[in-house]
Amino acid sequence: MSRGTKLIALILNVFLLAGCAAPTNEAATPKVKTHVVTKRTKANKAAWASARAVSRANAASAKQLSKTKATIATAAKQASSQSEALAASQSSAKALAVSQSKAAAKSASQAAKAASQSAAQSSRTAASQASTAKSSANHFSGNTNTAQTGKIIGNTRSKIYHLPSDRNYRMSGKNVIQFSTEAEAQAAGYRHSLR
Repeated sequence: MSRGTKLIALILNVFLLAGCAAPTNEAATPKVKTHVVTKRTKANKAAWASARAVSRANAASAKQLSKTKATIATAAKQASSQSEALAASQSSAKALAVSQSKAAAKSASQAAKAASQSAAQSSRTAASQASTAKSSANHFSGNTNTAQTGKIIGNTRSKIYHLPSDRNYRMSGKNVIQFSTEAEAQAAGYRHSLR
């Protein structure tokens, strides 16, 4: 070998030896302890059987808890749907009650309105009859009983005409003029009585 190759081989050997001699970090690698059981004793067998029984009991308990959890979730879903159905039922019952009360109030209002209109009409009829009775009871100094005719009569002196329901329908025969309609009386220059 030549001198240059010897030198290169020497340098390589030094680097290799320096790399092998580098300190290693023993704390970074965990130590594993291994126990080897060479022989089973009766105590070990009993402990092993007890541990297996505990493990099986824990597995059965976990399975039972899982079933219970599923049952509780199903019951919660049913309770939620029943609650929603009850809320919807209460809402529809409330809406129905409100609409029925509005309809009843409207019906009562219409009945009251009809009753008041009927009472007002009866009152007007009674007032008209009372006015007619009163006007027929008025004293008159003439020889014409105009209350018996049922026509529109006018007073030639005052130029006022009276309807059969007016208070002063009876008057003296010498001042009476009879009309068939109010339009005819107004065309002749008469005005309606204010009483």
